Amino acid sequence: MYILDLQDQHCATCEYRTNQSPKYCVENCKVGEELYRLGKKLAPRVGQVRENPKRKNWEELMPKILEMLQKEIPMYVIAVEINCEVNTLQKQLKKMGLWQPTSRKQIQENAHKRWDERCKQAVMLREQGLTYQEICKQLGCSRNSLYQHLKKRGLK
Repeated sequence: MYILDLQDQHCATCEYRTNQSPKYCVENCKVGEELYRLGKKLAPRVGQVRENPKRKNWEELMPKILEMLQKEIPMYVIAVEINCEVNTLQKQLKKMGLWQPTSRKQIQENAHKRWDERCKQAVMLREQGLTYQEICKQLGCSRNSLYQHLKKRGLK
């Protein structure tokens, strides 16, 4: 809008505006120079790429990302560290063949295995005389969830 306003207000009456090349206007007129500068920012020439401050150089970041993945640092922590969204990180890793999304079935199986292990630990801790509140604190889960999973497995 600013560019159009400048053109409307100035260019029609500009003493430097002639049938000569735009280069003449840029070299002799302050407004022409400003218009040229603004236009260059908006529409880079062929071969030039507009700079996007949010765009990441994934090739540069990949060694750091791989190092964190090898240390088994969670994806969300890595995303925070490199200042991007988790899904963006996952897309980039998937493009490079370094990450495969987990299927819903696999997620459910993993959760089931985790709860089996938690329930076994809860039974052992209960036999040692700990309260459910203490057990939940130690296992890092809610009392309600633990109660439901113990009941589901016939343990209580």
